[in-house]
Amino acid sequence: MISSRLWAPALALVLGSGFVAGALANDDVLKLEKDPANVVMPSISYNGWNYSQLDKINLDNVKDLTVAWTFQLGVTDEVEASPLVVGDTMYVVTPKPNRLYALDLKNNGTIKWEFRPDPGDLNATLQVACCGAQTRGLNYAEGKIFFQTLGGHIYALNAADGKVVWDRQDADQIYGQTSTSNALIANNLYITGIAGGEFGVRGFVTAYDINTGKQRWRYYSTGPNNEMGIGPRFKPFYADDKVENPGLDTWYGDSWKQGGGTVWGFFTYDPDLNMFYYSTGNCGPWNPDYRREWGKVDLDENGGLASYQNKYCAGLMARDATTGELIWAYSISPQDQWDIDEPGINPLIDLEINGQQRKALVKAARNGYFYVFDRQTGELLNDPWTFVHTDYMTGVDKATGRPKYDIDKMMFTREEDRRKYTQAGAVSAEEKAAQEEEAKLYGEEANKSAASSGTVASWCPANQARNWENDAYSPKTGLLYTSASFNCRAMRVTEGKYVVPLTAEGYKMREWVGEHYFIGPDGKETEVKNQLQANDPVTGKTVWSMDFKGESQDPILATAGDLLFLGADDVGAFRAVNAKTGETVWEFKTGTGFANSPISYLGPDGQQYIAVVGSSVPGSQAVGADAAPDAENRYSREGSTLYVFALHRSVASAN
Repeated sequence: MISSRLWAPALALVLGSGFVAGALANDDVLKLEKDPANVVMPSISYNGWNYSQLDKINLDNVKDLTVAWTFQLGVTDEVEASPLVVGDTMYVVTPKPNRLYALDLKNNGTIKWEFRPDPGDLNATLQVACCGAQTRGLNYAEGKIFFQTLGGHIYALNAADGKVVWDRQDADQIYGQTSTSNALIANNLYITGIAGGEFGVRGFVTAYDINTGKQRWRYYSTGPNNEMGIGPRFKPFYADDKVENPGLDTWYGDSWKQGGGTVWGFFTYDPDLNMFYYSTGNCGPWNPDYRREWGKVDLDENGGLASYQNKYCAGLMARDATTGELIWAYSISPQDQWDIDEPGINPLIDLEINGQQRKALVKAARNGYFYVFDRQTGELLNDPWTFVHTDYMTGVDKATGRPKYDIDKMMFTREEDRRKYTQAGAVSAEEKAAQEEEAKLYGEEANKSAASSGTVASWCPANQARNWENDAYSPKTGLLYTSASFNCRAMRVTEGKYVVPLTAEGYKMREWVGEHYFIGPDGKETEVKNQLQANDPVTGKTVWSMDFKGESQDPILATAGDLLFLGADDVGAFRAVNAKTGETVWEFKTGTGFANSPISYLGPDGQQYIAVVGSSVPGSQAVGADAAPDAENRYSREGSTLYVFALHRSVASAN
């Protein structure tokens, strides 16, 4: 039996590798994290729970929540970075063009200072940006605010006046590199990753000295051991990872050079172990024939992939937070060919297993499976279970750690190769006609490519069971809250070539086919597109869920007041939900979406506040005059506004 242990924030006295907390340059980060008045990092705390210990706003009084003040951010784009709060100052950053504001909490958000970095050639950067001009977070340490632009420029600013302390360039657009992730402050290092999985980028993480900006180390997700940080301390749990050169030997030839394993999501950190954790992006290119022996698949008797697992894209990494050395790693979707990369956060929760306390890492993965790992060793502690309908794999072999793949859902460039494994036989005239009709969905060019590739695979969850948006974990309920998607679709892979400078068309080597369809966890078609789920890492069950018929996958905040705060994009509302039951207990209409996690903090007046940015992507679908009142596009207007909520004064004074 597995049970969760209630969380108590702790200031680590001794860190791994012999480092004592008092000697750290960012010792105050641990102290500030301990105080729930502050929010000094994305996801609030190193363990990645996105949980506020504040409970002045609770189930009894949340109905009295009202707007305290607002702030217009001045950008017509989706804002994915949550604010920070340190003392009496809130820090807010926007996507392009990046603006960083310091707001005075003693005076309803009056601007203390504003920083506008040089955007450089923003148009060139946008050409190699996957999914908008995003930045996903700020960090604070030692009186400095840190953030990075889409173009990969890292700034350390004086938190008091916004003056530049140092700046560094971490990304090179000529190679398709951009920066969209948040970062991690651990020890005296600013640790960040690189994006660009659509453009042939070989993923890496880099550490900079927080005081000087000097680069301390950089390690890759693939390649030679020395470039991956693999040495004597690398002790993975599973045999598949104990090969001599995992970043080389699990790729065909030198295909590892073609990219994969970018780092564009979130970090967690265990100060006691001095280890940090993150997941990696898709393999590159998507067409797996360029990363294995052409047209060949080597599955064991359970459907596990026995060769060319392409480590470590679509994987989970555990590194020493001082030296960057890789301690263990695990391939979540070996030889990923479905774009099921893993940017999501990896919450760290201590669990009791068969009467023994285990330091665990839990993950509601993009492939639709819920995992519980020992975060010291990488051992699977549960039998991973599905929280959405997943058919491209049928389970995970706990003995080997290998997913059990369905060969009919795997990708092949040529029809004759696919049929060797599926024994589908000759293509009938009816099948050929159906393939041609499918190709027409993508026009003449896609129809031409079908002649050379011709293979189509349809699977769930089509490219994500959930996206990057933060989960939240409540120690009071023992539940992990996740925004899940029921999206399914078909895709084919195509032939192409790798070129520099890169273009998306010349590198992806895949095409979506047909329209999305939606299958619920019960395996039946549904009108529900997304859910808010409360998942129990102890029992392996979804305890309750909230359905969304529109597009609504939003980051989540949990609080000690037994509340969840999140957006409902399909109706343009910001909601408070009972964390125990899933009942909506408060709602505020804004007419827009929410792509950043709400935060909670104590103001200078001692009252609890909830803050969130409402925003939508540019180019939202026009709203017709005759559109239904509940049409989803009525609630996705361009613009961005910071909303700050508090209890009505009469209620707050009673607290």
